[in-house]
Amino acid sequence: MTVLLPFIVNAGLNFVLGLLVALFLGPEAFGLYAIGAATVVLVNTALLDWLKISVVRFYSLQSRESDPGIRATLDLLFAGVVLSLSALLAASMLAGIDTGLPAALLMVSVAGGIAAGWFDYHAAIARARFLDAAYARLVLVRSIAALLLMVGGAWWTRDPTIVLLGGVLSAVASVLANRGRLADAKPVSGTLRTDLMRGFARYALPLVAGNAVYAAIPLINRAILADSNGFAEAGYFSLASDIGLRLFPVLASMLEIVLLREVIRLDETRGRVAAQKRIARNMIVVVACVLPVGLGFWLILPAFERLFVPQGFRGHFADHMALLLPGFAAIALFQAALAPVFLLEKRTLIAALAALTGLAVNLIIILALPGVLAPTTVSVAQSAAYLTALLVTAAVALRALPVLPPLREIGCVVAAGAAMGLAIWPLRGTLPATLELPLQIVLGGLVYAAVILACDVGRWRTGLKLRWLARRSARR
Repeated sequence: MTVLLPFIVNAGLNFVLGLLVALFLGPEAFGLYAIGAATVVLVNTALLDWLKISVVRFYSLQSRESDPGIRATLDLLFAGVVLSLSALLAASMLAGIDTGLPAALLMVSVAGGIAAGWFDYHAAIARARFLDAAYARLVLVRSIAALLLMVGGAWWTRDPTIVLLGGVLSAVASVLANRGRLADAKPVSGTLRTDLMRGFARYALPLVAGNAVYAAIPLINRAILADSNGFAEAGYFSLASDIGLRLFPVLASMLEIVLLREVIRLDETRGRVAAQKRIARNMIVVVACVLPVGLGFWLILPAFERLFVPQGFRGHFADHMALLLPGFAAIALFQAALAPVFLLEKRTLIAALAALTGLAVNLIIILALPGVLAPTTVSVAQSAAYLTALLVTAAVALRALPVLPPLREIGCVVAAGAAMGLAIWPLRGTLPATLELPLQIVLGGLVYAAVILACDVGRWRTGLKLRWLARRSARR
């Protein structure tokens, strides 16, 4: 529970953060902010994420004792990438290269990418060493500081650059507040170990290439919308995109951190086949968690928009979000259900190829249609890109497993989603939003849970029964 709590709090604070920043900045300034925020994600993903992934796969309590050079090499690599990126940014600024963004916004966006990478790197160290309390403090300090600094900056200045700077400061503050707990007891100093560096690169860079393309798709789409329809239209699209890209990856990370630990332990103790069978069973769990969130969000969208979305974004937000939701669900399904297959086998190149295929689909849909670009076309293109990547990776991942996820349980999950939809649909637009939204959530959740437990999906009903019997026996 300690490791899940920060995810839940972080998701809630990110939800509030995006809406409040949009409220205070307005559509046009929020569109510019969103392009800077997407640049932050791209810088972190393309240049620093491979070190985080290497920590997850190669750094552990055991390797920390047996090969302390792993941590030393990772630290040196991180410092080297940051120095190189800073020098490249300084050179481009001195050369007067036009990126289409204000110079201050560009510098803060790159700094934000570095700060986010530094945070993710230390968070991965905490997870690898099972330091759940330290991990929780990292996430909570950053989330609370970001809410205060970024929302405060938006309210006080209405300046996208100041808002992004608040994000930089919150990430740095969270690491500085917890760095002592994450340091190795006996740090190893010395030169960079090229053998380890090559191993990290071979494993992580193909996966990072795929993630970088995933991160580039929203940035490209926002830039296209801003160029063709103005920053305000980019802002409408970006609010829906930002909320989805914050919430669904957080959901996937919650599932991943719980499920992947057991997969890696099985691989080390009982062999590869046992770990692969667990991945197949975990896919049912992931689908059972992602489906109600995606479908439920679509069902409650009218009430959600009336209750939470700033007035200037209403109408546009729902139009974009309804089209973007399938893509968000695809991201979560890939990250939590399919990615462990490739991580376990160290076959990470497929992620890059799938992402490139998705990017091609995205650009074809946007650029191939004649006439003036409709804003909703960009939403369709983005969802189509992520769904294409999901289908490509699913075709490869399912063939690599010794068993497939039980079709009966997949059918039960779909039936539960349909029952939830039938229960919620009649309520759409019939009541005040303050009453309609909680009623939809409670009723839909109860109907969905009832069908899932009745079908014993994932043996959840059996597990609950056994726990009840165990507690009853313990009381006697």
